Amino acid sequence: MESPQQRRERRRAEKRQAIRVAAVKIALDEGLEAATVEAISAAADISPRTFFNYFATKEEALVMGPIWRPDELVDLLGERPADEPAFQSLKVVMRFLVVRGRAIWADMEPFMELRKRHPELAAKVRAADESKIMEVLFDAVKSRPGVTSPVHARLLIVASFGAAISAIQESLSTGGSAEELVEEAFALLESGL
Repeated sequence: MESPQQRRERRRAEKRQAIRVAAVKIALDEGLEAATVEAISAAADISPRTFFNYFATKEEALVMGPIWRPDELVDLLGERPADEPAFQSLKVVMRFLVVRGRAIWADMEPFMELRKRHPELAAKVRAADESKIMEVLFDAVKSRPGVTSPVHARLLIVASFGAAISAIQESLSTGGSAEELVEEAFALLESGL
């Protein structure tokens, strides 16, 4: 069940994604020059001032953002009971992120098209640092119950992301429930595949 903080974060992420979708639609339909902060704000039904609560620049709004942030992952993991085994904690965290992430990935096609047309956009915006995500999560996972070694901690993290990504991709491909698919993915991991 979502906490009030998780609900606020989910709503903020949804609004951020809606602004991104509006920005990309304008850029694809009318050209990159037409995607001004004012035009994006109008299309997203927000004020330009509100736009800057979500993005520092219009270019940042035109690039698909990371689905998960290191600080968010650590916070979600920290909300789990201290005596809960790492595998179970990661399963709950990934379930939450998969449900949210599926909606974001469903909107990815226009971003990929814009990236093909304007590859310079990705260079203007800071990319998600996957190694940072891994290291931050590693610090949070290595001391959880059930973790037997540093390699075990890293493997749990990589397997959890693999399960989450697989569930999202399968959900988008088949229309199946992302939540049920992530449960299936973790059941497969738990049984040793």
